[in-house]
Amino acid sequence: MAKITVGLDIGFSSIKVVSLLKEKEQIKLVSLGSISAPQPGMLSDNDSDLETLADAIKQLFTAAKIDTRDVIVALPESKVFTRIIDDLPYLNDGEIASTIRYAAEEFIPMSLNDVNLNWQVLVRSNIKGKDARTVVLVIASPKNIVAKYIKVLGLAGLHPKIIETETIAVTRGLVENNPFSPSSLIMQLGATTTDFATVSKGLIWLTRSISTGGLALTRSLAQHFNFEASQAEQYKRIYGLAEDQLEGKVYEALKPIVDIIAGEARRVIQAFQTKYPADPVKRIVVSGGGAKMPGFVVYLANFLGLEVQEADPWYSIIKEKDSMTKLSQDAPSYSVAVGLALRDE
Repeated sequence: MAKITVGLDIGFSSIKVVSLLKEKEQIKLVSLGSISAPQPGMLSDNDSDLETLADAIKQLFTAAKIDTRDVIVALPESKVFTRIIDDLPYLNDGEIASTIRYAAEEFIPMSLNDVNLNWQVLVRSNIKGKDARTVVLVIASPKNIVAKYIKVLGLAGLHPKIIETETIAVTRGLVENNPFSPSSLIMQLGATTTDFATVSKGLIWLTRSISTGGLALTRSLAQHFNFEASQAEQYKRIYGLAEDQLEGKVYEALKPIVDIIAGEARRVIQAFQTKYPADPVKRIVVSGGGAKMPGFVVYLANFLGLEVQEADPWYSIIKEKDSMTKLSQDAPSYSVAVGLALRDE
């Protein structure tokens, strides 16, 4: 039976929505849209700010001609606590539940009563024994953050069917449905953060988030050239890390911040390979709005010595031929929204 699913990505600088039609084995793009996010948006606890955000979401749905009220949304990785627990013996479902609550107290810096605790078993040996093991992905979402998202969606006249993390959505959209995907590092370069996830066989094995993103790059340019933020943003998008442009001055202003991001990527890769030496990371997929910055992919490839590619969440989705050029221009920035809309209930 044909079914429409809607993924809503409420980012810091922009809000994106994607509507997909799922029919038999095919997935078709129905509609999409993007709008600038009002500030301070989700960072605020002020009712009027949240109402302004809800109004922007309403405008987006109207412009994208989306009538569906049920949506799938994502929480930012920086607002949740994610951990892979991989040193467990064989455990049945009941044992996992009690063990996870105990283990979670070590890495969640708040009371377990104040979070929603969810987990996914990644690996479990068939039988008990000396070498048996259980590997679990644990995600704790602060209840006050979840409540804020539900409140904003309610103000916008929407109903959240599922709330998950951005990293899970991006992984689904970029590698989970591709059986030929090698072990990869996914880098989600957002406005205020960069999120990292190592993914093998469609599963997330390691995550990390740092508070350095696209805005840090823009600020560095603004300070270097004494620009307004809007002009710095324009220079970042036009010149990026192209050393042969403007005598390399934009490159020099951006490089220290890019090196922070690239250095963290290297540490995540090393941490994964220390744990799983038989399964090295073969490539990096760069997602988010920052992926399109000129020279960024080439710079990362040289810095890390690995294949680096821009994210393309549209690869398995049927779309109109005349829209393909436009879709490819913004492809990496739609990774979260597409991944959400691909979610099966």
